[in-house]
Amino acid sequence: MKTDEEAASILRESGEFLITTHLNPDGDAVGSLLGLGLALKKLNKKVEMVSPHPLPGNYQFLPGSEFVQLPCNLKKQVYDVGVVLDCTEINRAGKDLEEILRKCKKIINIDHHISNTNFGNINVVDPAAAATGELVFKILTVMRVEITPDVATNLYFALATDTGSFQYQNTTPGCHRTAATLLELGAAQEKIQQFLNENRSLTSLRLLEKSLGTLSVSESGLTAWMTVSQKFLEEVGGKIEDCEGFIDYPKSLAGVEVGILFKELAENEIKVGFRSKNFLNVNQLAALFGGGGHERAAGCTIRGPLKEVERRVIQATEAFLTRSRGGK
Repeated sequence: MKTDEEAASILRESGEFLITTHLNPDGDAVGSLLGLGLALKKLNKKVEMVSPHPLPGNYQFLPGSEFVQLPCNLKKQVYDVGVVLDCTEINRAGKDLEEILRKCKKIINIDHHISNTNFGNINVVDPAAAATGELVFKILTVMRVEITPDVATNLYFALATDTGSFQYQNTTPGCHRTAATLLELGAAQEKIQQFLNENRSLTSLRLLEKSLGTLSVSESGLTAWMTVSQKFLEEVGGKIEDCEGFIDYPKSLAGVEVGILFKELAENEIKVGFRSKNFLNVNQLAALFGGGGHERAAGCTIRGPLKEVERRVIQATEAFLTRSRGGK
């Protein structure tokens, strides 16, 4: 039996689920969480949708977001089945949820990251999938459950955000076919596109203004980077979620192969995002710092002062670029 069929069988036969995703959830994580959660609720299953961090405020328009709770609000500590979405490792769900997940009778791991460690009892892991939402759609199709317009909207949102509105390298013919089916099922495409492209706050633009002032390019011209510091966030009264999409700016420079965004989550805690255009495998680059992701999009979190982390990452990136080009 294929893993998606095994996952579908467990989801169909079990009655109680804890569904969760990774720290600082992105659009694919939240869309997949809500899409699967609402579909199981429609089957009258007992479902707890849990996020290790609060959902970004600008995701609150998604159907079912009101059901998502934090680990501290859970009334139980033991569930039949734990479903972990878009997480490369179980500890990416956070310490509290990892402890609860390990008590579940079974864990279903659904993810599309090549660096996934196959930590579940059932591992539906496909790096060829454009988004985890695409895998959730496939499992729901195997289950032959009704995909309501609300479920379709969440899964379409997962696809749209993880493909950069169907622009990135991971946008495949299969991804387009899934998106087309979700639209036929009632996905609120216009609302999603307005959210993604016409909904930026003034605070976010003020933060972008400051961050663009840090835009730098390496001597080789192949690496460009920007920084979002805690100082900038304090000055504009913003949150880390206000820098969504900023990484596209350094990558958009002509001649640049790698765009990098440094986000200072807290003192000595730096989240680093990598995007490449043509040849550099940033999944391998992020792995040098304990991170991972995809060939053209990856990330990691590094401990240390912001400037020191910047220096280390840029140095490693340039060295990696040199090796990738055969030392030329």
